[in-house]
Parts: sequence; C-alpha cells; structure tokens
Amino acid sequence: MKTIWILVLLLATAASSHAELPASYNRLADPHEFTVFMREGGWCWFQDPRAIVHDGKLFVGSVRGNGNGEALVGVSDLDADEPLGSVIVSPQFDRDDHNSPVFHVCPDGRVLTVYARHSRDRFHFSRYSQPGEPLQWSEEVQHERVMTNPLDNVTYMNLYELKDEGNLYLFFRGINFNPTFVTSRDHGKTWSEPVHFFENEVGGRHRPYARYASNGKDTVYVAITDAHPRNFGNGIYYFEFRNGKYFRADQTPIKALAADGPLRPSEADQVYAGSGQPGRGMDLSAIGAAWTSSIAVDQNGHPHIAYTVYNSNADHRYRIASWDGTKWNDREVAYAGTCLYDRESSYTGLITLDPADPSTVVISTDVNPTTGEKRSGAQQSGVHEIFRARVEASDGIESIEWNAVTKDSPVRNIRPVIVRDGDRRVVLWNRGDFQTYTNYQLDTVGFVERVEN
Repeated sequence: MKTIWILVLLLATAASSHAELPASYNRLADPHEFTVFMREGGWCWFQDPRAIVHDGKLFVGSVRGNGNGEALVGVSDLDADEPLGSVIVSPQFDRDDHNSPVFHVCPDGRVLTVYARHSRDRFHFSRYSQPGEPLQWSEEVQHERVMTNPLDNVTYMNLYELKDEGNLYLFFRGINFNPTFVTSRDHGKTWSEPVHFFENEVGGRHRPYARYASNGKDTVYVAITDAHPRNFGNGIYYFEFRNGKYFRADQTPIKALAADGPLRPSEADQVYAGSGQPGRGMDLSAIGAAWTSSIAVDQNGHPHIAYTVYNSNADHRYRIASWDGTKWNDREVAYAGTCLYDRESSYTGLITLDPADPSTVVISTDVNPTTGEKRSGAQQSGVHEIFRARVEASDGIESIEWNAVTKDSPVRNIRPVIVRDGDRRVVLWNRGDFQTYTNYQLDTVGFVERVEN
C-alpha cells in the first residue's frame, strides 16, 4: 500500500511540473486605440446574447479566466463613452468560458441575466438589474432543470423571446446531450419543464452544436451540427422554429415538435455536407468537420450562416452560406489559420456577422485571410488579429477585400461579436492571453460606430 501511495505522489508531482502556466496579459505592454469595455473576462461562442445594448448601456457577460473564475457583468455607458464597472454575479464559477452570462430585456426595463456551469450540474442561475441602476442586481435565484437521464446536465445559455407567443425561450444543451429548451411566460421568474428540441443521428451520446437567432416576434432561426468536430466530420444544417413547428428555409413545413418529436439533421436543410469521418483522437478533429460560428437574418428574412471547416490543426477555413430566397449560396470567404490550441483543434479565432446587416463580417485569424500565408510583420504564429469586410452573396475568397482592424499585436484578438442598437454598431472581441478555455486573461475591447440603417 505504501508503495502505491509513493507512486501516486510521484505521478502527481510529475504532472504538476508539466502543468500549464497561468495566462498573463501585460496590459501596460499593449498600447492600442480600442476601447476597453470590460477587464477580466472571456466568453465561448455557443451562448447568446452575451452582449446587449439597453437604454444606452452596453451589458457584457464574461467569466474571469483566472483567480476564482467569477461570472461577471460589465456595463459601459455608450452615450458618455465610459465604462461604469463590473458586477460579480457569481463569485466562484469554475473559471470556464463556457459559463458566461447572457441577457434579456424585460418590459419594465430590468435586464435579466442567466448563466450556468459547463455540464457540472442541472441548474441555471438568474438575476435582474434594477431599472435605471445597471450596477445593482437582485439576489441570485437557482433553477433546476429536471431530466430523466442522470448524465444530463446543463450547458450553454441562449435567451430568445417570441412576443407573439408570449414566451421567453431558454435554449441549452440538456436532454441526451442534445439541444433542449424551457420557456417562461413571466420573463424568467418561472420556467416550464425541459423539452427535447433537436436529436443527433450519429449514434451514441453525441452533442450537436447550435447557433440561434430570432426576429423577436414569432421565429427562431437555427444553424446546427451533427456532433462535436473532434468526434465526427460534421455537416451544417438549418431550420426555423415557430408556433411549435419546424420549417425549411423555403418555408416548407417539416413537422410539429409536440406530435412528431425533436428534429433530426436528415430532416433539416443541409447547408454543408461534412465528411462524416470519425474522430482521430484527443488533439485532432475529423477531417472536413464543420463547426457553427454565427447566424444572422437580413431585412428580407433570409438567413446567413458563418462557420468553420477543419483541414488540419494549422489550416482552418471560414465559410458563409446565404439563402437568397430560392437556394443556398455557400462559399469559402477566408483562411482562419491555426487552432487556438491542439487539445481543442477546431477552436479558431471565429467569424461573426452583423445581426442587422449580415454582409458586414468580422473575423479573427493569424494568417493572411485571402492567401493563408503568414502575414508580413506578424509577431508569431498563433497571434490572431481582427479583420473586417463587406461580403455579398456573390463574393468568394478571391473577391473579398479584408481590412485589418488590429495589426502587429503582441497578444491574441479572438472571438469577435457584433451588437446593434439602431444605427449604432458595437464591435467587440477578447484581447489578451488565451491558453485554454479554463486558463486565460482577457479584456473585452472594441469600438462603436454609426451606420446607415
């Protein structure tokens, strides 16, 4: 027995000697012209809206990637052009960027924030801001999501209101590791029982990844994968959900949820045909695997889906699929460069679309977005910069002119997101040191600009 304990101790000591260094962002050595909207935060991209503008205030949800991993809400006054501060909504929240808070504006002017851990338990948590007092929040309330399988926990909060129904939807990963939702008719005070929304067809316990958008009135728009790209060569699929029914992009009805059960990939629009190949281990994604990144709907009600495709750990591509009312126009738009780290080999800097104007596109990449070559003057491989372009449905990678937003950065610029407030566009991203999804030190930075409606 003593020999066994000595062996365990030696293994633990060896493991700790190879432990990753804590992420460290030296802000003093990183002068830049961008606004720092929030310090000490980070987000994943499968929860939204992780940033909103309400009453002239920008609300940002993040989780600190060091220390105790506090779940934070940062508030900035856009009219006064100044940050107001951050509120700790949960003092110890696992130091995991999958856990970042999301938001919903209630009719009385309060802001609801909802947040949950990364498959740790069956709870989501909520608080409300006080009207006119964005830094004052109510006490935390814990909501349990009861599901049959003891393996089913909660991950990824997504809040979307459908006013015609009088329902606030909370989408998350839950039943059978699949997209699930609950609804509230009192803006988050109470919730329904969980409903299985989408079902994987790969076989076994796999997890489709969804990105959602909504018109706020009667429809939720969904882009989704078969599974995790590390486990399966994903395709990209699309459907719409309204009045309890699923629809294709051409408005052909598919089926009703209550009568026919959750939707499957084979029943939805296939936007991109993945390779279907199996996973290749912990540090490699399946060849040709796609992963959802962003979805937006234009003024004609046509969806646009931005996503990534994996060729190798050093070669990812960005693609956009746009519905023109008759067909999907799917094309490659940029080189995404290298993954953020090998253990998550499909993690890219990400691509995002303006929710009010999907032709406005922002990306993060560590290579020349048009050629895939290392950029002239780049600090080193793996340092991602922000680029933007206008991308029309007829554009491909050869015709797009990418303009650098950041240049020669000493740190990473990753995971951009665009927030709209009428004619005001807020472009945000995470800047700093990102080692893994549980080890990072990032600030939320960006800029605000006025645009024509």
